[in-house]
Amino acid sequence: MANSARVKDKVFLWGGRALFLALMVTQCFLLASYPSKKSSLWYLTSLSYAPSLLAWTSLVIKDNTKLGKLSYIWGLYTIGLVVSTIIVFATFVDNMDKGSLLGLKVTLCITPILLLLLLNTAKDGKEHKDLLPWLCFAMAVDLVDTIEMIDIVLDELEKEHEYRIPKGFAYTMVAIACISFLLSPWQMLENDFQTGELLPKRALWRYIVEIALVNFVFLITLLVILIKYKKDESIFILKNLVAITLGIMGIRNLETDIKISDLCCKR
Repeated sequence: MANSARVKDKVFLWGGRALFLALMVTQCFLLASYPSKKSSLWYLTSLSYAPSLLAWTSLVIKDNTKLGKLSYIWGLYTIGLVVSTIIVFATFVDNMDKGSLLGLKVTLCITPILLLLLLNTAKDGKEHKDLLPWLCFAMAVDLVDTIEMIDIVLDELEKEHEYRIPKGFAYTMVAIACISFLLSPWQMLENDFQTGELLPKRALWRYIVEIALVNFVFLITLLVILIKYKKDESIFILKNLVAITLGIMGIRNLETDIKISDLCCKR
């Protein structure tokens, strides 16, 4: 039974790693394929993914795929994703047909799947069985919300500017989404994976920055879209209100923890 369980674990581990590699390479080349039709900048998309791919491959070869190390891999990946997204929107997205726009949406939707595969193929995943599900849920939900923000812009292009959202405003939404992508690794880095403890001050600053630069800005942007351009995004608005509320509650709890730890240090 023990041998059978070990075999299943290895199949799951290496199957997940193989799928992670295949999906990352697929997303990279799909994103590179769009600007390649109009611009010579397509190669930058491929190069932007190279650091994360090479670093991840090195960790797999060394059998050092611990969550602490993978947090940096995810950081490198999000930088590559943001660079690729900016290139696509800067060079080609205005001239896309409906099929290409749908393809871009599907390509971006690979991101949360990559996150789940990366986290669940960590070498020390079983050591963090209480933390790992929460990380998977919280980070994946944030990524889905960010992709939804980009989807609003793509939906407007697909419907040929039905709501007449200005181009500058739409690109501002994409910029906000890119900031959200870049903040994603912070949720992993606020944890000490050696001790399994949360680092309260890092978590506190993450809550503050995320509320100020992402959730609050998302909320204002969506309210403008709803009120001024009459595009119903009420569900997304509700989700951001919930996120802001949970963030404020998280800040309150962390402030209490920090005060207690400071008192203990003084004693």
